[in-house]
Amino acid sequence: MAIQMFQKRSSIGIRHLGVLISGLFLSIFSLTSCYNEPGFLGNNLLPDEDIYKVKIDSSFKVSAFTLTKDSLNSFLASEGVMGYVNSEIFGSTKASFVGRYLPGKSTDGYGGPTATADSIFFYFTASGFYGDSTTELNLRIHEITDTSLFWDKQNALSPINVNTYNPTPFVTATLKGKGSLKLPLPLAFGQSLMDSLALTDSKIFYTKFKGFYVTFDELPGYGGVAYNVSTSNMYLRLYYHYVKQIDGKDSTIKTSKTYTFGSRFYEYLHDYTKADPAQKIQHLNDTITQDTIFYTQSLGGVYGKITFPDLTQWRDSMPIVIHRAELIIGKADATTSLPDSTISQLLFYYKDGNEWIGLIKDQITSTNTLSSNGSYRTFRNGYSVNITYHFQRMLKGEYSDNSLYVFPNSNTTIRHGVLKSGQNSTPIKLKITYTKLK
Repeated sequence: MAIQMFQKRSSIGIRHLGVLISGLFLSIFSLTSCYNEPGFLGNNLLPDEDIYKVKIDSSFKVSAFTLTKDSLNSFLASEGVMGYVNSEIFGSTKASFVGRYLPGKSTDGYGGPTATADSIFFYFTASGFYGDSTTELNLRIHEITDTSLFWDKQNALSPINVNTYNPTPFVTATLKGKGSLKLPLPLAFGQSLMDSLALTDSKIFYTKFKGFYVTFDELPGYGGVAYNVSTSNMYLRLYYHYVKQIDGKDSTIKTSKTYTFGSRFYEYLHDYTKADPAQKIQHLNDTITQDTIFYTQSLGGVYGKITFPDLTQWRDSMPIVIHRAELIIGKADATTSLPDSTISQLLFYYKDGNEWIGLIKDQITSTNTLSSNGSYRTFRNGYSVNITYHFQRMLKGEYSDNSLYVFPNSNTTIRHGVLKSGQNSTPIKLKITYTKLK
């Protein structure tokens, strides 16, 4: 910015260089302070035609719409969500898990021909919980019959093919409340694992044991429950014993073996038709009619599209230096039977044509990690995100798609956002601090 200004001011002369530098320092100071009136460079010292004014504009039009996502890759995800919730606003979300289990390699098998299964359990420990702890949730485990679905890297938002698993549940259970699950599996299954003789060859093992599809029954009404589950906290454990000669005597050795899920993915099925007609999302996938609110949702649910109808007008005013462009989005009140699930941070993505590029650079630190830019602010009951870098390049015409796309910062928890659009009584605001160059 300073270079551009010096280039523009080359006619001032050497005697005014100190004045210009002083004015620039004062301008920078003013940008970091709270003020209502615009500042400018060299006020009362330079001719009016030579002054570079720093202005603030909050009248920029912003529109927001709600779209549905069509794909989400959860293949090999280290954590995800399992359960069923039904919201008056967002309808239902059924979160399931598909995984192939495999024991750790062993050179001694299960201890020889005397090995006998004592019990086998399916475990998971929830790292988080969402919903009503009194809700009873029916869980079903189906055996996978076709492992091709793992190589297809299943889209999490598309239901798995019914022909890839046994429709009759292998085992069922009822979950209630928070915490952990310890579900007994048939003893005959545990014995068959021991008889497989495939501990050192995963291909042989998967020929017989293709994996599990863990899913849930729908719940009536609104409410439900969901568990945040890390795959490191989900496994099978077989308890067994075998007889071994020790000092010439038969000794019974009791031990166990753990089977972890290697190839895996989560399945998230959203049904917006199950929302309350009076509270459901209006104008879904409509980018013409703007509602007073828009929405964003985790687990590959709906997301926001923000557009800037005034962008052309601002381009016509170029050259402009953008000192700061701040997008301010308020959180709308919403009534639901489910607990509050405030999104801790909104993420802003951009596209080139139909191709997703990634996060805007304003939300990425110098070490290529996610910054706190766009986090929820309690004092304003909403969000503010600095989009200066991205907006300046939008003005320069560097992007074929000048929209921003809004998502929650997590796809491993239940999160819903009801946000104020450009049509709201307290609408989205784009606050621009800028200097118009000559």
